[in-house]
Amino acid sequence: MEALTRRIWTGRVSAESTVFRETPESVSAQLAKGGGVILEVDGEPIGSGRFVPVPGPGGQGSWIEIKRIGVLPGFQKRGFGAVILDELERMGRARKAEGAQLAIRADQPRLIVFYQALDYRPADDVVLTTPNPLSPPPFGMRKIFRTDT
Repeated sequence: MEALTRRIWTGRVSAESTVFRETPESVSAQLAKGGGVILEVDGEPIGSGRFVPVPGPGGQGSWIEIKRIGVLPGFQKRGFGAVILDELERMGRARKAEGAQLAIRADQPRLIVFYQALDYRPADDVVLTTPNPLSPPPFGMRKIFRTDT
């Protein structure tokens, strides 16, 4: 997953991104705590994403932090990112998470609209598990999972 993620993000984000400091071991540790998805087309990996458990707003409840959703350039703009996100959210709900948070890099503002369309809302108090002191502060967003009783 680390190699696929690096392929997806190379050339799309600043070289200062924490994605370029990940190792197979650090990614494995995240996956062991949370979970991940690799999306394939005709048996070839074309996208991925992962999550880790985090406390909810104000340190309350059980939430997930969505990390590193991406799709290889030749497969973008086909809805695959939303498919990956939907599966990560499903996995989070299965773990009884109450919602999800994520952060959008300052150099990727177009993603704000993408996540808003999927019911994520701005949240200026999102605390990341892997903050990057070399980059401008990201734009935090959250989504509360609906519970049907």
